[in-house]
Amino acid sequence: MSVILHLFGTVKVSARVVVRLCLCAFIAQLTVGCGQDAPPPNVIIISLDTLRADHVGAAGYERDTTPNIDQLAEEGTTFLNNYSQAPNTAPSHTSILASLYPSVHGVYRHGQVLDPEVQTLPEVFQQAGYRTAAFTQLNGETYKQGFDHTHFLESPSNAGKGLEDTRVIQKWISESSDQPFFLFVHSYDVHLPYSPPQRFIDLFASGYDGPLPVWIQRQDINQINRGELDLTARDYQYIVDLYDAELYRADEILGTLFDHVRQAGIWDDTLILVFSDHGEEFGEHGLYGRHTYSLYNELLRTPLILRGPGVPAGKKVTQPTRNIDIAPTLLRLAGLEPPETFMGEDLQPVWKGREQTPREVVAERRVDRILIRDRYKYFSDGRLFDLHLDPTEQEDIAMTHPEIAQEMREGLDGWIRSFIVLQKEVASSDDILLTWEEEKRLRALGYLD
Repeated sequence: MSVILHLFGTVKVSARVVVRLCLCAFIAQLTVGCGQDAPPPNVIIISLDTLRADHVGAAGYERDTTPNIDQLAEEGTTFLNNYSQAPNTAPSHTSILASLYPSVHGVYRHGQVLDPEVQTLPEVFQQAGYRTAAFTQLNGETYKQGFDHTHFLESPSNAGKGLEDTRVIQKWISESSDQPFFLFVHSYDVHLPYSPPQRFIDLFASGYDGPLPVWIQRQDINQINRGELDLTARDYQYIVDLYDAELYRADEILGTLFDHVRQAGIWDDTLILVFSDHGEEFGEHGLYGRHTYSLYNELLRTPLILRGPGVPAGKKVTQPTRNIDIAPTLLRLAGLEPPETFMGEDLQPVWKGREQTPREVVAERRVDRILIRDRYKYFSDGRLFDLHLDPTEQEDIAMTHPEIAQEMREGLDGWIRSFIVLQKEVASSDDILLTWEEEKRLRALGYLD
């Protein structure tokens, strides 16, 4: 049942969320413990922070940036039109792990922590008897909820890249594979600074002799965005070249991790997912490297590649999918029941061709929101784009297609109403962030006091 039907149907949830979630966890344990012909799969999910979908070979990129990820795609399913629910790390990863939209979970920046009453993907696996671990380049409390073990991937090099530390991940896998495990790996290897070793620069940016430094740092990007440097098209391409070099390097390291899983004898029993929390800007709308500040598709379209037990090999899905769908999909593939609070939906009906109506995509940047429905993308400030005719979102057609803009605005209002209702169910202490215009419309409809 979709979240909209659940929220506006005739059944009203009256029990405390924590009680219901405990019941779901108990049912989940029973599911893993019995009734399955095959043992429950291991689950490895890998987030390459800031990775754009259109720079992955399996998604059609002309450069050979991701040979190991592409091989994974050949063994599994690639979702070619997948979208993040936020253009920055903290709200996006929280949406992935809790299967909730940012307006509902309320985590907008680093340092904020999800309400402990909200059940997350690792918690469901943990309560079902899985060992759970997070290896990330974010330390502190960010990824504590639901994990037995957390490890900060501190880089051994000055480049600040964490995947070089894969030995600790491999060691944990070797020590944990005697029972089902859930492993979350999150790295900034593709994120600024763009600082690949020289051999990777030679592969993608050989011969560059322009004014930009060998490595691109945040201060360089800031100068570029302020217009302080007189750059040519070749200089701008060099930024992209370094990004691709970083991606190739990250892919190479992932290859060693995949080899370890194979050598451990658990490859065929393991679900492996490669995804990203958001993309990156390369001048499509005037800026470079400033993710967080817009909801254009260069930031929202992200890779999603899944392989393992129950997943068809060599399949490419063109229907829209969402990062918020990751958690319920993994749980269903593992024979577990997603919590009722999850707002995402299992992706299996999509790749099996059982879902005829394309899923709507909503993404948020605090009070700014977008809705993608079929070919149209609507911004909460009133702009409208036809993604079929204008995939880079350059021509606003709201004035020439006012009826479509009105329908999309009403559709987005419906999503916001669902956020308001569900927010009360997940014990969020903060009110949903609304623009004055949204608040006025929703108050007139009776959804706000």
